[in-house]
Amino acid sequence: MAEDAAKEVAAGQRLMAEGELKGALSRFNKAIRLDPNNPDGYFGKAEAAAALPQVATDEIIANYTKAVELQKDEGEKAMIYSQLGAFALREGKLDMAEASYKKAAEMDIENAPYYMSDLAIEYYMSVAKRMDEEGSNLELDAARKKSLAFFAKALDMDPKDAAKLLNL
Repeated sequence: MAEDAAKEVAAGQRLMAEGELKGALSRFNKAIRLDPNNPDGYFGKAEAAAALPQVATDEIIANYTKAVELQKDEGEKAMIYSQLGAFALREGKLDMAEASYKKAAEMDIENAPYYMSDLAIEYYMSVAKRMDEEGSNLELDAARKKSLAFFAKALDMDPKDAAKLLNL
């Protein structure tokens, strides 16, 4: 059964690459039915569903979460966490995004600076995009401050030391 599930995952990935998201989602669902412990099926389902407006946010998050739970490879887990973080940012779930990117950085130390710098930029952009014309400069400044702290972490620096460097 696991071999059949792997074939369905591969078919789903091909369909995603071709932009056939509904077909891909169907293949990932079939892979999960064939092997409910296949992390790639859940991850593929989350990725395909994230691009389809009719799929609920909570369902997509549940699929990313299940993929992480089932994935044994730490590098793959880190990648799933970063994708969950990116999705959470798009959905305005800032705390979840921060936690997900930080978890990815903890699991994949070698690539931690990339995860944290992605979080820094995407966090700020997410907040700025969500602000309406009435949004306050204080809110935007808070997002900038948090983003700068993420950049400092990406550079393996204490935010206070980064501030000192910037005040040269």
